Amino acid sequence: MNKLATISMVVLLLAQFGCNSDKAEKESATTYPETMEGSWRLVSYIDHEHGATDWTSYSDDIIYEKNITPTHFTWIKYEKSKDDMVGTGGGTYVYEEGIYTEDIKFFFPPGSSILGQSIPFDVYIKEGKLYQTGYAWETEFDPESGNMVVVDTVKIEEIWEQIPEEENNTDELIGTWELISYKEEDDSIRLEPPGFFGYIKHITPTHFNWIFFNKEDDEVFAEGGGKYSLKGDIYTEFIEYRYPRGDREGVVVPHVGTVLPFTKKIEDDLWYHTGYVKKVTVDSVSGTATVVDSTKIDEIWRKVAKTDSATGV
Repeated sequence: MNKLATISMVVLLLAQFGCNSDKAEKESATTYPETMEGSWRLVSYIDHEHGATDWTSYSDDIIYEKNITPTHFTWIKYEKSKDDMVGTGGGTYVYEEGIYTEDIKFFFPPGSSILGQSIPFDVYIKEGKLYQTGYAWETEFDPESGNMVVVDTVKIEEIWEQIPEEENNTDELIGTWELISYKEEDDSIRLEPPGFFGYIKHITPTHFNWIFFNKEDDEVFAEGGGKYSLKGDIYTEFIEYRYPRGDREGVVVPHVGTVLPFTKKIEDDLWYHTGYVKKVTVDSVSGTATVVDSTKIDEIWRKVAKTDSATGV
């Protein structure tokens, strides 16, 4: 064997040894999460869509969280200083050891090719953080076939940390709930949402969020969420983000900072949810908020079972 061939073989062996060592080190330092359930905060990400290769993080002005129940997930990106919902998305998911697959049922802002995709992610825990890597499709309309065709993929690479649980007695509330009936102000008749509306609420051990969207179209009507507390039959929501800024017709969207106590009663997987939401006006010059009225909330929610989530609730 000549000298050049010997050097080449040594380089290859060293490279192979290095790869095996890196792989062994990674495997020894990582574990698969037992469950994806809970609330998560984005720590850092690589912006592959715009050609970045380094990890970066958002400022404290950005809330970037994901709420995962036994059946559903929702992520939100909200800019606090502008009271602006930058983006949100969610749907159902499947988790099997190391593979977390999101089935996207709604997405904001509208027009994204991510809506309707099923995206598998490799996930693992390292040094207490959740590493998540996957690929989303980019699609374009093909005028010849009349169909949307895949033209590229975008790598999604993120690090999340789980938000620590607090001492809430939430076992009966944890899950995803679907609104099945409600009363309008001063009305004794219960109404049911139209079938094409998705109106769901996620409860994790630490956070809640609700989403009102069109199941048959690319539109999110309203959303809100934050932390909550539970003491006996009093369930209290602390609003940390919302969309849109003002009320939508038939939907009350409380201001950020609002504290909403509700009376809670659960019977046969039905959540009877009653309370009042204050209507507030804000002076455009001074920024002073004034309570001008209140709206009664009288709703019944049904807990979504895993068999229901498979049908696309």
